[in-house]
Amino acid sequence: MVIVLTAAANSLLIVLICTQPALRNTSNFFLVSLFTSDLMVGLVVMPPAMLNALYGRWVLARGLCLLWTAFDVMCCSASILNLCLISLDRYLLILSPLRYKLRMTAPRALALILGAWSLAALASFLPLLLGWHKLGNARTPAPGQCRLLASLPYVLVASGVTFFMPSGAICFTYCRILLAARKQAVQVASLTTGTAGQALETLQATILPQRWDEPPGFQSRGVSTPPVPS
Repeated sequence: MVIVLTAAANSLLIVLICTQPALRNTSNFFLVSLFTSDLMVGLVVMPPAMLNALYGRWVLARGLCLLWTAFDVMCCSASILNLCLISLDRYLLILSPLRYKLRMTAPRALALILGAWSLAALASFLPLLLGWHKLGNARTPAPGQCRLLASLPYVLVASGVTFFMPSGAICFTYCRILLAARKQAVQVASLTTGTAGQALETLQATILPQRWDEPPGFQSRGVSTPPVPS
């Protein structure tokens, strides 16, 4: 059920953005990239994991174990890096909305997405296929099992590049977005208050001189003005 829902939901979101002209903008490029990484998790990573849970061991070809592990690391890393790009895109949009389209063009957005996927692939396929994750005192998985038992240097470098650094960037950009949004809200509120005050002063200046010419018996501020005796 989880696999089917993951694949169906991300596929529908990708099709929706690609088929609706109003949604085909630069910001949604990053969303499509994020949905693609999650779709790959549902289609490539989760089915073998389900088989592991059902049988309690690796039932596929032994050569596919390392490839599946590399895809798992790549998709998870790509998801985090795409979230980092989304936060950067929103930060630029909030910080300078008038210059956003000049800064975040379609070629630059595609270059950032390509860079994120390349970094995720380099952090997963290259070390695993070359055996760098075994450097040091890496343990060996039990026979019939497919688990990534990596050494401490590989874990520190890979997690730092693909998790901790992007997570820190996400926290930084969203904190700056919050501060910029609060500043803009205060500016808008001050402008609204100033405009309302000027309108009230103009209205009072127009109405008050007419009160000297009010006819007898005119109700002013709830008090009846008595008629002047002849």
